[in-house]
Amino acid sequence: MASITHWNRLEPRPRAPSLTEPLSARVRDPVWFLTRQWQFGEFQGEDAGSPAFARVAGTNAPVTGWRAGDGPVSDLPAWSPLEPLVEREAFTPDLSLRVELAQTFEDLLAAGALLASQVRDVIAAFRAGVPLPDAPADDTDARRFALVAAGRSFDGVAVYHASRTSPPSLPAGVVLPPGTAIAVSIAQAALAGWVQAVYGDIGGDDPPAWRPERLEYAASIFASTAASPTGASAIELQARSSPDGTFEWHAFTLTGAMVTGDGLDRRQPVAKSWSIIPTPVRFRGMPNARWWDFESGTTDFGDIRPDRRDLARLVVMDFMLVHGNDWFVIPYDMPVGHLGRIDALTVRDVFGVDTLVERADRNPLPPRERWSLFEITAPAAASGIGDFLLLAPTASELMLHGPPIEDVRFLRDDLANMVWAVEETIEGGAGVPRSGHERNVARTSAPGPPPDHLTYRIQTDVPANWIPFVPVTLDQTTGTIALARAGMPDPGGGLVTPAGRILLPSTLAGQAYQIHAEEVSRAGTRVTRVVCRARWTDGSTHVWIARRKSAGQGEASSGLVFDGTEGG
Repeated sequence: MASITHWNRLEPRPRAPSLTEPLSARVRDPVWFLTRQWQFGEFQGEDAGSPAFARVAGTNAPVTGWRAGDGPVSDLPAWSPLEPLVEREAFTPDLSLRVELAQTFEDLLAAGALLASQVRDVIAAFRAGVPLPDAPADDTDARRFALVAAGRSFDGVAVYHASRTSPPSLPAGVVLPPGTAIAVSIAQAALAGWVQAVYGDIGGDDPPAWRPERLEYAASIFASTAASPTGASAIELQARSSPDGTFEWHAFTLTGAMVTGDGLDRRQPVAKSWSIIPTPVRFRGMPNARWWDFESGTTDFGDIRPDRRDLARLVVMDFMLVHGNDWFVIPYDMPVGHLGRIDALTVRDVFGVDTLVERADRNPLPPRERWSLFEITAPAAASGIGDFLLLAPTASELMLHGPPIEDVRFLRDDLANMVWAVEETIEGGAGVPRSGHERNVARTSAPGPPPDHLTYRIQTDVPANWIPFVPVTLDQTTGTIALARAGMPDPGGGLVTPAGRILLPSTLAGQAYQIHAEEVSRAGTRVTRVVCRARWTDGSTHVWIARRKSAGQGEASSGLVFDGTEGG
């Protein structure tokens, strides 16, 4: 079918050969614009000029040492961030790790100077001398793994511990074939070096910086202040890790103590000065510096309608709309792991006037009246803060975390007047996390039918993964209270003991485990052990196990009842 299509088209037709006249954008009422400028206060000028350039003089002092708690001071290596040094703990020798080290040792033997037949004889000697240990009876995965690996592998952890001596020794029970001792010793030394490079250490020891009574790490770093032929001196900064386990600048406190000694690094502070052009601060949504300029409508702070009581929003709007373009940035270069102190800052404006910018916190003021950013707390100083900046040697955002290999929840139970440490997740014998509830089910027999007559029970049963902590008085005068780990009857006899490492601190050496009562709030406390991985500035890779402390999920009740009856 035939159709007729029609449309309208707009075609620009210039009236003159030049575009000068249209682009001039002439104003027909300039008085209106001048009036608006007067209303906005644009004609109120100040006797000041914009910064042309700035001169900065500063001093960078290297962080040269560290220590865990009150231990000895050690050098802070440049090849490692602070977290692996402070948080690293020995890997638990489970069955999978024992088999992995055994396979690694077999590969090192095969790469040595032994013949293939000699390698088989040596492996057979180790399998006969150091077989794999038995798996826990209540761990199904570990028993299955042990059935698969039995007779096919041996205890590589035992070989590693014997290889740490110089020269390496043989584990008890291993008899080598003739002519293989030298090659086996070389393979043992290589195994010890490989384990130290990959795992660090294997065992059950807690990190020296871990404080079980506080459920947190305690460490210190030392920054060089001077060096002389008789020794070096450094200032001490105590650190408390953040909940995510990092050691950022706000985790440190200047103690004011000076440490001297020949063992400290002799690197001295380096003074530097330079000139640079200040750069205006720019952020999303801020007003443009030019008057006749179209602004982006993505963030419209002028359309915010705060309540009169919303002081925070009013302060933000005042900064964004009035003072946002009054700030400038002057970069200050600091190497990682250094303290930086700005000794002088001089700004020259476009009129040639030099202005010495003093520190905003130069005069001691109460904490609520002073103004400061990124400063270190210094209780011993008159101002309460340090006069330097810290770029800590922290992995921070570079860290990768795995799933928890151990998870303990501290819960308050007001009905029972105690605190429970619930082992939600523990390390399994097969090298994978294991549910604490599954361990309880495996250890507890199925409940039988209730008796047909009234029976007295001194207390009800509690799951095996619920470990009690009872309040004890430490000081009668001050009323200081701690939470001491107690024992619950085990259906199989004896007392229930924790299965993980968090509730069995190795540093107590058989002493009673007590936690400060304030560490477990009404919201509860959660402590986990996770595997971390990070790469440092030199490209090296670090793998370690760290502990994390965070808030819990509230109170809970275990159902524990004393002096009850059942049946009837």
